Amino acid sequence: MLGTICQKIVGPSRVCYVAPLMPTPFTWIDTPDDLNDAVERMRQADAIALDTEFVWEKTYYAQLGLVQVGFVDGTCYLIDAVALGDLSSLGTILADAGIIKILHDAPQDLMILRRATGALTRTVFDTRRAAGFAGFASTISLGNLLADLLDVHLAKAHTRADWLARPLAAGVLEYAADDVHYLPTVAARLRERAHANGVEAWLNEELAGLDAPDITAEPDPGEAGQRLRTRQPLPPRAQAVLNELAAWRENRARLADLPRRWLMKDNVLIAMALQMPQTMDELTGVNGMPAKTVQHRGDELLAAIARGLAQPEADGPVAAPALRRDGALRKEVDALLELIRTHATQLGIDPALVCSRNELAALVQAGADAQPQDHNLLRGWRSEFLRTAGIPVAGRQG
Repeated sequence: MLGTICQKIVGPSRVCYVAPLMPTPFTWIDTPDDLNDAVERMRQADAIALDTEFVWEKTYYAQLGLVQVGFVDGTCYLIDAVALGDLSSLGTILADAGIIKILHDAPQDLMILRRATGALTRTVFDTRRAAGFAGFASTISLGNLLADLLDVHLAKAHTRADWLARPLAAGVLEYAADDVHYLPTVAARLRERAHANGVEAWLNEELAGLDAPDITAEPDPGEAGQRLRTRQPLPPRAQAVLNELAAWRENRARLADLPRRWLMKDNVLIAMALQMPQTMDELTGVNGMPAKTVQHRGDELLAAIARGLAQPEADGPVAAPALRRDGALRKEVDALLELIRTHATQLGIDPALVCSRNELAALVQAGADAQPQDHNLLRGWRSEFLRTAGIPVAGRQG
């Protein structure tokens, strides 16, 4: 099988990588016995690299096609999720806190793996997030990170492959194997850089947060309405109706395993929340409302609207205080952001990891009333970052 691998060359003053030299060795896993053997080998490893390939265009849930598992020695497994179906034995490895799991941009893969295996992944090393503590952008792609860190350039020809199709072409398999082949080396290099910058403890704290169950939990249908973007804040009553309608769509989409937008578009949900129709005729008159939806789901939609209208306003979600738009606040936030950027650059940290503009503005606006449970900047390594930068903030730091 064709592939690429890098040979490490250590000289007196430099370490460089040269590619390609030889095929990337991998083993195709598509039977329960082979998977059990692979799991036993994983159990002996200190660290493994992970990636997933999936299709997510016509369903609510991602359809998993392939799981790639890489080892420090450069070999890897390509696990055929289509043929196997049951990946619960792999879940025992994911849940083993003694084995480091290396991924790039981990949250989405972790969510898909949790659904496929039933297991929470423990001890995650996310190379994308780690890059933000090692002099790179915390949003860097794997391709760009490999190019910048190892001078390895991966082909991008198969980013749109159908991962459910069988058999997969040789070039597609090579592409999949390469996605995990270099991750152990990347993780080691990033940790070395973070250690040299004196921020390894902060990196460890940030990575530990990826073990939290809510990272990979299915979204709460009751919060779906809060995630919809509207041109301007809705009145409380309309927001309550939108929450019920969005929860209805979320539950229906899960049950049918269909994309949310296929059931109803966001703009139609918002239009219903604003108009609050209470009869079939009024429902039909909502802009963009499909006639078939009224015919088949009209009763359900009217019931959801009625639930929203019946909800006491005091029971609705408490919105965060709106940020002030005055020039004084903007000027103070600008000055603090510049201090954060300067200190972060000195430490080799991506300033975007520290906070967003809105997060900082919310903290400044809260002033002495700010509490750690409400502001990331008052907790953990971010709080320490502010102290070491000499940045004065109100509130009680945790």
